[in-house]
Amino acid sequence: MSGLQRLLVLSLTGAVLAFAAGVIVAPLAFRTPRFVTALGANAQPVNVPDVTGRPRQDAQRDIESAGLVLAGQWSEYGDLETMGQVIRQDPPAGTQVPRGSPVSIFWNVGPLFRPYHPDLLPGLSATEAEGLIADWQLYTAGRSRAPHPTVPEGYVISACPWTGDSLSVEVPVRLLVSPGWDGIPMFRGMNIADAESIAVEHDLVLVVDGTENGEPDSTVTGQVPAAGTGFVPGDTVRVVVRISGAPAPLTGEPVEGGEGWGTW
Repeated sequence: MSGLQRLLVLSLTGAVLAFAAGVIVAPLAFRTPRFVTALGANAQPVNVPDVTGRPRQDAQRDIESAGLVLAGQWSEYGDLETMGQVIRQDPPAGTQVPRGSPVSIFWNVGPLFRPYHPDLLPGLSATEAEGLIADWQLYTAGRSRAPHPTVPEGYVISACPWTGDSLSVEVPVRLLVSPGWDGIPMFRGMNIADAESIAVEHDLVLVVDGTENGEPDSTVTGQVPAAGTGFVPGDTVRVVVRISGAPAPLTGEPVEGGEGWGTW
């Protein structure tokens, strides 16, 4: 056999072998891959539970019991009847999702406006006032302080805003609290008997320096020195007292406390 013939035979044999190899290997090489997972039954989809109308804590428990994850809790304003309950969810109930998928809930934080009665706050201790504000489901924005001649230290003089009936939960309440009073007490507006009692407590001498007609009877309408003036024990304070009779003209001086304090 010549060299050319041997070459042809070898080439033909190689082609046959290559074809045979392709017929055997190709189906193995291009077969659709089959993935094997360690999750087993856990890889099966699950139904999202219906948690609308449920309290937040119960909704979280139901979601986690279904093999899902609570992704977020978002608040929305709503009616008072469903306050604290889930009002929407994402994905919706009944949706099939892979185990471990996230679920978000939207819960009702209640009405935007809550009952608010600032006239009940003056005269309370600051702690009592803050507790009452919390009972109204409103928030405080801290305390401001201003000396007051009659409101004891630590007690509320006024509140801001000074509006009635209702207030938005987005508007915080700030309290005006008394740090006490260092000067001569405010006798104006007191009954003369109460004024004399307080004067004794401060070691002051109270002298009635004049009277005027009007009601209410026996009420102090003026004093010298003025309230807040520094003093030493034994100093004298002269007062004008109103007695029953024809109405006397009012001085027009504002009474401290309540809405007269404005915004601060």
